[in-house]
Amino acid sequence: MPLILEGRVGDDAQRWTLTEGKHRVGRGAGSEILLADRSVSREHAEVLVESDKVEVRDLGSRNGTWVNGQAVTQTSPLAAGDALRFGSVELVVTDSSSPARQATSGISPSLLAKGEEIDTSIQLRWEEVRKESGPATARDRDLLRVITEAGQLLVAPRPLDEVFEIVLELVGRMVSPRRALLLLREDENSPLEVRASRPPGAVAREKLMLSRTVMQTVVQEKTSLLVTDAQQDPRFRDQVSIVAQNIHSALVAPLFDNERVIGLVYADTSNPFVRYDEDQLRAFTMLANLIAVKITNTRLLISEKERERIEQELATAAHIQQGLLPSELPVHPEYELHAAQLSCFEVAGDLYDAALMPNGRLFAVLGDVSGKGMGAALLMSHVMASLRLLYDEGRNIAAIVERIHKSVLRSSESRRFVTLFFGCVDPSSHRLEYVNAGHNPPFVLDREGGLRQLDPTGLPMGLVDGIPYECGEIDLPEGTLVCVFSDGIPEASNGTEFYGDERLLESLRSRLDRSLAEISEGVLADLRAFLGDARAGDDVTLLLLRRRAV
Repeated sequence: MPLILEGRVGDDAQRWTLTEGKHRVGRGAGSEILLADRSVSREHAEVLVESDKVEVRDLGSRNGTWVNGQAVTQTSPLAAGDALRFGSVELVVTDSSSPARQATSGISPSLLAKGEEIDTSIQLRWEEVRKESGPATARDRDLLRVITEAGQLLVAPRPLDEVFEIVLELVGRMVSPRRALLLLREDENSPLEVRASRPPGAVAREKLMLSRTVMQTVVQEKTSLLVTDAQQDPRFRDQVSIVAQNIHSALVAPLFDNERVIGLVYADTSNPFVRYDEDQLRAFTMLANLIAVKITNTRLLISEKERERIEQELATAAHIQQGLLPSELPVHPEYELHAAQLSCFEVAGDLYDAALMPNGRLFAVLGDVSGKGMGAALLMSHVMASLRLLYDEGRNIAAIVERIHKSVLRSSESRRFVTLFFGCVDPSSHRLEYVNAGHNPPFVLDREGGLRQLDPTGLPMGLVDGIPYECGEIDLPEGTLVCVFSDGIPEASNGTEFYGDERLLESLRSRLDRSLAEISEGVLADLRAFLGDARAGDDVTLLLLRRRAV
């Protein structure tokens, strides 16, 4: 039955099956066991698998290969339960019949006692902790006093680091340990990490009386464990680290917050006159429950404060962004304008603007930044500021768009781009000159609803350097309506279908004789009715321009 090599490389859990043959280990691309870590040499080691044996051989690596804490000078045999280290990457050998390790085995193997066979003297499930255990003794009352005080101390709001210190102080008063440790995980898929210890740094020097099996039992089954006398227990005679540390007794309890296990608390003693018992394990478990509830509540409080901070910042950003959009659109004797915007988040990635120049020309702009949220909003603000600086330079609109395109290339991430429609109306000729930088083709409707579309004249801004932008031109007879919109309208989905261009076109045609404000309100009402209970997945922006009929 093949062995498995598994562990974490960086933030990722990795797992390799050791089939028969040679498995190269290293940072190089040709390695069968690829370890993308700087401490690992390109050709670090190799694992040799034959029918009756498995060995690891170091290939002269810079930071060495280690098996169970022993440096490999030539070759070393491997078996299930062995801890392997290549540079600073720590892996463990398991039997393929064992289930894949969960986050509970994420604690570094070098901190654990070797061997899956390590068991415990007493196991106490969480459900049993609440049962009556008989008449209370004087020591029971002392233990209860510590638990009562723990409840009082843990009620007050405190930073997590301060909570950890109080926890270890309470553990010390309860069982007078040689070492006490608190291990936590962020979620069910995260490894256990030592967050506090007494004495500080103790875990870095000596192994814990924990095998991976013990870890899984505590975390997965909400079970507290007790070892009463490791020095006399025949199961630990071959565990050199346990004997050398003179560990006599140990307690392990899950940090169970009444919903899930978020970690564990550990204590051991080398005092030959101290033998932890079931009553202490029961009290230790109750203390661990109080600790877990406090840690979870503190985490929730921290998350809530962070959420409130982010909401305040987003509200401020939304207020600033709204200030960048025009509060009023220009008034022209021969043309009317109207705009509306609905953001799917607190801040938007869509932009619109309009400006009436001293020479009588009328600018109308609508753009859409790729992506959503704060990043898109910041780029939107940059484009808006650039536009307004360039309006007065007297350049043609193609040159303005090209300048903004280059600015977007310099100032944004490679995955960000901006689609933009930039129109310029010359009232003397009633012609619309426009640049469509990869934007949805705007609709141009005559009085009878006849349709023309203004197709793109260039790529979206910020994609490729050196691309040209060309201008298009159309005449605007009396009553002509130009509708520029972001893709949040046609791409809105109710879960089964998209809103589409046809529905937008139908909504516009049904209201051609109404004011621009009524047309805009009607389009958005139709869109909301189509969405129903579904939420818009993108920002929605609509800009309407119409030549007045005489």
